[in-house]
Amino acid sequence: MSSGQWEVVGKNKKSQNGKVKSKEDVKKSIKNGPKLEDVVPHSEIKSFYAGMVVDDDKKPSKDKKKEGDKKSKKQQDKKAEPPKPKPPKTIDDALELIDPSELASIIASNKLRFSNAPLVWLKEVANFLNSKIQIDVDDPTFGNYNLDYPLSVVPDEIQSSLEKVLQDAGKANAQLFYDVTLTTLANDMSRAQSVNGHRLLLQMLAKAYPEFCVASVAKSASLRNSYQNRPPIGLTLLWAFGQGGLSDFAVGVKAWQELFLPIIELKNYSKYVVAYLGTLLDCHADMDATKVSQDQLLAMFDMVNAKKNYLSKELSSDLINQLSKYKDIYFNKSGNKLQVTFNQIMKKLPNQYLSGSNLDAYNKVLVESLVDCLVRDDSCNATWRQLFHKCTKQSATLLDYINSNWAEVSPRLKRKSLKTTVVQFREVSGDALKGKKKDETVVRTSKICQDILDRMTSTRSFPWIKAIFVVLLSIIGLVAYDVSRAGDFPKSATGKLFKDLGILEQSQHAWQKTLSTSARGYIWLETNTPVYYAQTIEICKPYIQLSKDLFTVACNKVSVLYANIQEFVAAKTPIVVATIEQYVPGLIDNVQNYTLIGYSAVKKFTIQYYTLSSDYLATKVFIGEWAPEILQNKTQTAINVTRDHMSTYFHWFRKQVHLYSEIP
Repeated sequence: MSSGQWEVVGKNKKSQNGKVKSKEDVKKSIKNGPKLEDVVPHSEIKSFYAGMVVDDDKKPSKDKKKEGDKKSKKQQDKKAEPPKPKPPKTIDDALELIDPSELASIIASNKLRFSNAPLVWLKEVANFLNSKIQIDVDDPTFGNYNLDYPLSVVPDEIQSSLEKVLQDAGKANAQLFYDVTLTTLANDMSRAQSVNGHRLLLQMLAKAYPEFCVASVAKSASLRNSYQNRPPIGLTLLWAFGQGGLSDFAVGVKAWQELFLPIIELKNYSKYVVAYLGTLLDCHADMDATKVSQDQLLAMFDMVNAKKNYLSKELSSDLINQLSKYKDIYFNKSGNKLQVTFNQIMKKLPNQYLSGSNLDAYNKVLVESLVDCLVRDDSCNATWRQLFHKCTKQSATLLDYINSNWAEVSPRLKRKSLKTTVVQFREVSGDALKGKKKDETVVRTSKICQDILDRMTSTRSFPWIKAIFVVLLSIIGLVAYDVSRAGDFPKSATGKLFKDLGILEQSQHAWQKTLSTSARGYIWLETNTPVYYAQTIEICKPYIQLSKDLFTVACNKVSVLYANIQEFVAAKTPIVVATIEQYVPGLIDNVQNYTLIGYSAVKKFTIQYYTLSSDYLATKVFIGEWAPEILQNKTQTAINVTRDHMSTYFHWFRKQVHLYSEIP
């Protein structure tokens, strides 16, 4: 511009000094360069901008076509792709999707690669299961499922592979893996990772080795304390601790006392702690191996007494119900030496007289335990008498309970020992009444003792109705025998007595009138009964038919119900058999074998005894006059004679009826 000539703005990237301009320099040069008004005349500016607008409108249309083509191609590609399988929603579905051959291959490869590291095998199996069972669990304790869940829904092939690898690892390594997995379970849950594989393996280990659950109680308690403020993790740990108790009652009781009970006061755990004790007692109540020692019973009484006030009313009631079941297990297996138990339980009762509503549920269990001691061991009465002076009010509570529940308790107690105890206690309470101030408790107790003694000495009401009936039958029999021996009523001793009393004629007239009326009634019945019977049948025929129809409908309903029950039993029988096999392996086979052996033995001896008996009767008894042919002839002769006598008696009876009917 300074030289007065136009400068051409080109695309040369080099400056005058030969250096290459950068993009920023180019932008600055364009920005600071000459304006359009300085280069193009004003008359051509509008047409220049119009051309730019037209070009801008044309470009988007082409771009839109290209974008539409791309979208249609993408949609076609999506339609060509196969639909993805839906992820499983439950643990059951996830387990069904696991390929047993894949699991077996992983186990085999790990055994080859790490032949001397069984823990590595088990960890790899746990990781595989965790990756395959990525299901969120709402209830960590699986309260809405059966006790063996999720192990109960594992396919047989997978379960056998897992059992085999646990067995190959050895018991020592399995126990170490159990402890490590508990910690890993808690850590993975805190990081929101899937832990269903850990759950499954812990459950299998607890079933195979129940003692693992209580082998390291201190470590387990420390782990529980670390996560007790996070209920999902804490409940999962409690669930794992309690799995061994489902197979071994002693393990379950120890786990409950040392791992469950310390946190029963926490609101998030109290319900499950009480429920687990109930499950434990229900599972083992009928098993012969289930035993409770005296120390365990007394310790349970103390623990329940210490914790019951920290629970809600409903949970406290449930806990005391479980305590009652617990003491029943003890007394059912305790034998007959309970003097020490009676002494200890008596001292656990509060030192006050509890009666009626004052006797709460916990103290009622204590009193029922004392009654059980008296029932099973009569020598406990002597122990009770020795405790009168130390446990006067506790004894009053026990006597009041016996008196209030007399109908239920008295048949189980020995009356003689109880009477001695009550008499002696009344003497003790009588000595206490000699003081200046009369204790109201002693007064009530004295009255209770008197009530019990009255109940034991009272006689039953005399059965007057039965006695009168027997007397009347005896009189009628004697009079009939007297008349038959004399041949005529006036000549009999009864007739002579009536004659002396002046009522012979009246009695004969009454007797004849009775015979005459009875005879007319019999003739009327004989004549009119067929007619009325036919009319009755005609009237009742529709109702009889309706009754038959209702009976048919009822039979059909019963048959349908029977079929449903049969189907239910057929469906549930394998589950029951599997449950029995789980808790008592081989029991069913043993029972079947013993049953077959017993049946064979009974069948064998029955056939032998039948053969011996038949031979003995045929050769020793039924011979001579007792021969079967002679007995058959005599029986036939007796039947014919009886028939003739009955016919003769019937004809005589009809003659007598017609004769007596003519008497006015």
